[in-house]
Amino acid sequence: MNKKEKNRILELFNGKQGPKEKKFMPFLVAGDPNIEEFKRLVLAIEPHVDILEIGIPFSDPIADGPTIQEANVRAFNAGINTKLALDAIKEIRTQIKKPIVILTYYNILIQGADTIETSLDKTFKNLKESGVDGIVIGDLPIEEADLTLKVCEKYNIYLIFLIAPSTTEDRLTKILKEAKGFIYLISLMGVTGARDTVAQITKDTIKRIKRKTNEILPVLVGFGISQPEHAKTIVEAGADGVIIGSAIVNIIKANLNDYSKMETEMVEFVSRIKDAIKR
Repeated sequence: MNKKEKNRILELFNGKQGPKEKKFMPFLVAGDPNIEEFKRLVLAIEPHVDILEIGIPFSDPIADGPTIQEANVRAFNAGINTKLALDAIKEIRTQIKKPIVILTYYNILIQGADTIETSLDKTFKNLKESGVDGIVIGDLPIEEADLTLKVCEKYNIYLIFLIAPSTTEDRLTKILKEAKGFIYLISLMGVTGARDTVAQITKDTIKRIKRKTNEILPVLVGFGISQPEHAKTIVEAGADGVIIGSAIVNIIKANLNDYSKMETEMVEFVSRIKDAIKR
């Protein structure tokens, strides 16, 4: 690997757009509603977003609520697996230059070889070749991340850590010591899913985390954001960007028999979110 190669996430936050422009990262599950329509959806929304987060379907996605669990089931029913998901991402990468972050679980990463170390190396080599820039591992705490951090360093893939309102100061310090790219701040306790309002605890947590990051790392907020007004409130509270999954996946679910309508509604929604967070 070319050691001088810059990670696309780093380039996004340090690039010509400037650090003050708020970012939008939508989330879709690879292969939902099927592989071909998934790829078309990603390319359709790409002009309106800053980063793409793609979930690798998993049978027991513990961080996800019912909406995204259903998306995983739809993807599996459409024939997706980890290899096909990465093949789809690799194809998407040939057509876009924006950063791609995947959401997955540790079990997926340690398959395919005799030892965990060898499995991780093999998996991350595949991720790199697919054009992945960052990874969120829903069930990997900082205390158990040493092996993964080493392989991330080798392949220049950023391990994106989850921080919640309940994260202690001590744990936050440990995470910030290793974190790269950005911090993924979970806005509320619990699993993913659209909510109706932005809670005060979310605003308070943004301020607390921003004080600790000291502008070194951007903070993107996800879980529960479902409306442009939510996104605007989040960035006005100090976040550097927003992450939206369930509200987007709901558009897929509502239009399973009409791809054209699905794409139109999706593009309209992501455009409204992006407009809402512009200064």
